Amino acid sequence: MNLLFFRNILIQAGLLIAFWLVLSGLMDAFHITLGIISVALVILVNYRLRNYCFFREETSPGPPLNLFRFLIFIPWLVKEIIIASLQVAFIVLHPRVPTNPAVLRFKTRLPNMRAKVILGNSITLTPGTLTLWIKNDEFLVHSLADVSSNSILSGALPLQVARLYLERPEDVVHDLAIIKSKKDL
Repeated sequence: MNLLFFRNILIQAGLLIAFWLVLSGLMDAFHITLGIISVALVILVNYRLRNYCFFREETSPGPPLNLFRFLIFIPWLVKEIIIASLQVAFIVLHPRVPTNPAVLRFKTRLPNMRAKVILGNSITLTPGTLTLWIKNDEFLVHSLADVSSNSILSGALPLQVARLYLERPEDVVHDLAIIKSKKDL
């Protein structure tokens, strides 16, 4: 095992313990011990999962994740989630409930499966949108209203994910189709 492996485990353990302490809010010996045991179990399970190949693409991982870009991406995504939350709250609280549901089908030029999973999860985390499936380079996303899918239609969200791996991403989203009825699927 190499130094990078141990560094990753230490970073994961530190983040999980910090997350445990924030959620529990209790700093006594009992709760801290429970947190350490829980973190150890999570790391053990995660270690065993690292040996499995879930996607055929994993054999050629492609470019590595740019940590600096990731630190920029997280606040950007949180901002998008807050904006989308306010938009969905407006739709729900509006007397006429102005929804306009649609399904978006698009293809991406992301470098590996990890980037596609990050994009799919980011879409699902954003209120008003839900990633239905990812197949090869094709995504199927449900959108509650037109305003919910703006970051996908403009290409902003896929571009931000592509920047995590690529220096100069171009034309990340292509073959975009908006589906309003089942017969268009």
